[in-house]
Amino acid sequence: MFIFLLLAIRPEAASGLTGRININTASVQQLQELPYIGEKRAQAIVAYRQSHGPFHSLDQLVDIADIGEKSLEAIKPYLALNTGSPLENNRNAVTFHKKITTGPGDIIVLPDGKYVTTLVDYLKTAEHSIDMAMFLFKTTTSPGNKPALLVQELIAARKKGIDVRVLLENSGYDESLNKENKSVAAKLRKNNIRVFFDSPDTTTHAKIVVIDKRYSFIGSHNLSHSALAYNHEVSLLIDNSDLAAQLSAYMDTLH
Repeated sequence: MFIFLLLAIRPEAASGLTGRININTASVQQLQELPYIGEKRAQAIVAYRQSHGPFHSLDQLVDIADIGEKSLEAIKPYLALNTGSPLENNRNAVTFHKKITTGPGDIIVLPDGKYVTTLVDYLKTAEHSIDMAMFLFKTTTSPGNKPALLVQELIAARKKGIDVRVLLENSGYDESLNKENKSVAAKLRKNNIRVFFDSPDTTTHAKIVVIDKRYSFIGSHNLSHSALAYNHEVSLLIDNSDLAAQLSAYMDTLH
């Protein structure tokens, strides 16, 4: 059975991950797209830049309160020092793509940014149900924020009468994660979407979306802009009703 599954996998070409945030020109909103950088740290970076002039080295970031060596190492891969536009390359430029279509049993590899474009396509065409379980769902008000786009698609689906259910992590140790998840939950609930949280005693690290009890998205992508736009991540789209039913039943046990 495993061999047949492997043969059914259809790879998609990986999207090029180009462009970094320019630390010398990025706005507070753009800086919040970085992992571990919330509004307070983003404001501190801009304030430091205004007081001391342009950064000449990324290592200068540790001079800012609340940014230590570990935080710096986490955000370094996403930063640039050039003096041009806020992004070396425009990640949010409109691109045209052909929707991936599947037949029963197909398994599609969705590397990097291919995941979010495909997920949006399937959310738009959902016919009756969307089930989602996510460790992190973080949005910002920055133009082009990809998780915010997914929130819009979930709300649009609910307005069309689609049954939408979202399960999010309720951490017993990470209040910053809880803050992000609760913020998204409030937006969804305001639009009549059912949102549940797991127990703070158990970490729900799953990243699952099941659409119409047939299409399953499962893999490493969290719903943060970093995961959807910057990171090397990989997930699968699986067209299998039996698997979709099992995943939906599993999500039933998480809340």
